[in-house]
Amino acid sequence: MGSGILDASAWDRTAEQLAELAARLPELRWVDVGGGLGVVERPGQVALDLVALNERLQGVLESLDGVELRMEPGRYVVSEAGVLLATVTQVRSKGEVRFVGTSTGMNSLLRPALYGAWHGIHNLSRMDEPAAGYWHVVGPICETGDVLGRNRLLPETAPGDILLIENCGAYGAVMSSSYNLRSPAQEHCLEPNRAASG
Repeated sequence: MGSGILDASAWDRTAEQLAELAARLPELRWVDVGGGLGVVERPGQVALDLVALNERLQGVLESLDGVELRMEPGRYVVSEAGVLLATVTQVRSKGEVRFVGTSTGMNSLLRPALYGAWHGIHNLSRMDEPAAGYWHVVGPICETGDVLGRNRLLPETAPGDILLIENCGAYGAVMSSSYNLRSPAQEHCLEPNRAASG
């Protein structure tokens, strides 16, 4: 169906068409309406309303008369379950453009370089400090595309600071590599009871 969908009505037409086809196939056991449930990534985006989506698909389910209705969640289930932490290695300017260099880049998170995916970026070392301007956050891979985020509003940032990159639980570690002989960030998993207790 798609990817990153935040509109609950996006599946209406597809579901209706599949229900019509299902009526012609008496041996059919299930219908897949696709997926790509969206994850909020940018400021101002509104989360997908799962209650509204369920209500919209309920009529389709009833019309399927015993045929199972399936949906593929995509990144929705695990995207927010992982983050990438990177140490700032340098801060520099080139004309009016400011850059924050980090200890890792497209070798650990390929999505921004591959297709311009947006991931929120925060300076954990200066969470209480006000934003001071826009920076391009770049990695150490020596490639033009090694950019984790362009024009990111951050506080004054310095080498040694720790940046957090959001929504890396899906297609983060699984797409990482040792590109240009740079090892990707190590993956650490917290046990649920340890995470809850701090």
